[in-house]
Amino acid sequence: MIPNAIRSICRRLTVWSVLLLVCGWALAMPVQTAVGEITLVIGQSDIEREAEQPAQALKGKPIHEGDVIKTSASGHVHIRFVDGALVSVRPNSVFTVHEFKYNPTDPAASVVRLSLSKGEVRSISGAAAQAAKDKFRLNTPLVAIGVKGTDFVTQTGREATRVTVNQGAIVMAPFDQGCRAESLGVCVTSRARELTAAMTGMALVYRNGAVDPGLQLAPGQKDATKLQPQDNQLKDSADRASSTSKEGVRPEDLVTASRLVWGRWSHAPVPGDNLSIGFREALTGNEVTVGDGYYFLFRTPGSPNLLPSLNNQVDFKLTSSSAMYRQPSNDVVAASVNSGAFSIDFAQRTYATQLQVSAEGIAPQSVQFAGKIDTNTGIFLGSGANGQSLGGALTLNGRQAGYFFRAPVGNGSLSGATLWGR
Repeated sequence: MIPNAIRSICRRLTVWSVLLLVCGWALAMPVQTAVGEITLVIGQSDIEREAEQPAQALKGKPIHEGDVIKTSASGHVHIRFVDGALVSVRPNSVFTVHEFKYNPTDPAASVVRLSLSKGEVRSISGAAAQAAKDKFRLNTPLVAIGVKGTDFVTQTGREATRVTVNQGAIVMAPFDQGCRAESLGVCVTSRARELTAAMTGMALVYRNGAVDPGLQLAPGQKDATKLQPQDNQLKDSADRASSTSKEGVRPEDLVTASRLVWGRWSHAPVPGDNLSIGFREALTGNEVTVGDGYYFLFRTPGSPNLLPSLNNQVDFKLTSSSAMYRQPSNDVVAASVNSGAFSIDFAQRTYATQLQVSAEGIAPQSVQFAGKIDTNTGIFLGSGANGQSLGGALTLNGRQAGYFFRAPVGNGSLSGATLWGR
């Protein structure tokens, strides 16, 4: 028989043992420190956290590593991170904070890893990204985005990612063997493209399946889709076309003349460029359509868009061109466009083109593209064999076209710009 006194002592020891086990377990559990805080909520949004039920996003709620912010069609969430960074998650978006490590005493050791699965976010860099640019990354399903001390807006879906920059600069690169989603910082590959705030009115866009990102007119800027003529102007053009059709007058001959001009993002032209003028000179009185970082194609604004009404097949003549060859040593020498062909089937909304380009030290190269034309904007893009890429635009009366091209040649590359007329 066990005396009552001993039983009482055993019971007390058992209770203390349980308490010690609980305390030890609690102390062993990692303490999750908040890396940010929600400062504004509009509409309905949720936060998903590992091992927890989804919770409603509320002002003042902390943000932890691993949190996924999902906004509804009316949802809008602002986050302030511990380093002063600001993120605005806009409607119908999925934004994840994978990793956010910041020590104010050693900001250069910071690590920031974010992703946008779909939708749109605006991000203003804080002390972490500014001090450790090589350890900041925002991924979308298609590309990696590194920063250079930046305020930028990212829009993404399954088919494309678009970035505009308000301040600073970003570098966008498609995922491949040289650009991994799990890496940090800027991807330094031949496919990487930079966008700076100084490139006024431009967006950097990568479309699923394209070779490289390309520069286009940013959303919200004055573009061809907003240059539709007034109803009476359309009616007047149609009436005149109808009344003169028997005399062989085409509708595109009845509208205000429009033209294309190539500008360059460089104070001085590179060897082989006898086509472009300075960016600001080209911008005066014109709008940007497409660009590749050096060449930018400008168009006269304000013309009625007749492209959707055209249904003929047209062969264009090469009126001027410019080309350069970047050698494997990274030196640039002049190249020549020896011949070319360009045709458009307006009924099918398709184009096809071919160039013969040569430069000292390499065999003549054939550059070929075919693809679709967006008749709402007059813009057409393309990718060819072995990493070739193209971007171009038409005047809205369909009378003139221009495009830039890029074609890798071994460890070097050919690039240039063309203008075509009917």
